Amino acid sequence: MDDTAWIRAEMLVPIAQTDSHVLWELGALGVEVQDRDTFMEDAPFAPLPDGMNRLIAFFDQGEEAVEALAQTIVNRLTGAQIVAIAPYNDRSWETAWMRFFRPVRLSRRVVAGPPWEELETPDDGMTITIEPGMAFGTGTHETTQLCAAMLDELLDARTAPTVLDVGCGSAILAMLASGLGADHVVGVDVDATAVEVAKDNLRANGFSEEHIALSTTPLARVEGDFDVVVANILAHILLGLRDDLLSHVAPGGDLLLSGIPDFEKDRLTEAFTEPGFTLIEHRQRGEWVALHLRREG
Repeated sequence: MDDTAWIRAEMLVPIAQTDSHVLWELGALGVEVQDRDTFMEDAPFAPLPDGMNRLIAFFDQGEEAVEALAQTIVNRLTGAQIVAIAPYNDRSWETAWMRFFRPVRLSRRVVAGPPWEELETPDDGMTITIEPGMAFGTGTHETTQLCAAMLDELLDARTAPTVLDVGCGSAILAMLASGLGADHVVGVDVDATAVEVAKDNLRANGFSEEHIALSTTPLARVEGDFDVVVANILAHILLGLRDDLLSHVAPGGDLLLSGIPDFEKDRLTEAFTEPGFTLIEHRQRGEWVALHLRREG
């Protein structure tokens, strides 16, 4: 492959998580996120306009594709402003991102980090090794940390519950659940590549499919109900899966939802707080919100 056959696209976007996911869908082989909360303190990044985040994406395409790619990005990313898009021949970005991944305290009892870092196990807890890749869920994002903290607390209060992880991504939450005492964990994701990456993560952390069953099974076809259902996915997808998510929560069970921007909190709360379900709490980190609902027993 010709090292010059690359395009670097830099843009300003309103919601970093949603729009970076779209760039992966468009074929990006690397996406760098620059926002006010992630890696900004010590890095020489340019100032950001209020309400915007910077994404830098790399595509395996030649110069002739620049104009078409720019138009596609503008069409797919609502509110995106392209700062620069041009051919690129410096491929140091392929390994430079590694310096940004450090161990992170996911919850009271769980630390996660990449394989090149030494992880310190918390008292009565566990570590999770994650190879950063295309599957969402390295533990650095606020939504993952919100879900992890609430899931840790629920598992500490329940004895051997069953757990369903919807949109499991890298399986980081599924592994947390299994490692902290869940009796049986099921994880589903529509992305077959994500599921394969997740299975590699299971093996790397000493889990087997007897502990955690991962698949691309549509949520509507997942059998049974669960003591805890967690879904850390985009808000509009949560709304589309609403009925199936509610139906998989066992009587007396808990539903954890995240991937919700703060401006969508009220709409999601109203959609999921139906007869039989009570909002226990909501938590927020940065611009992101997680909801905890419980089904009547």
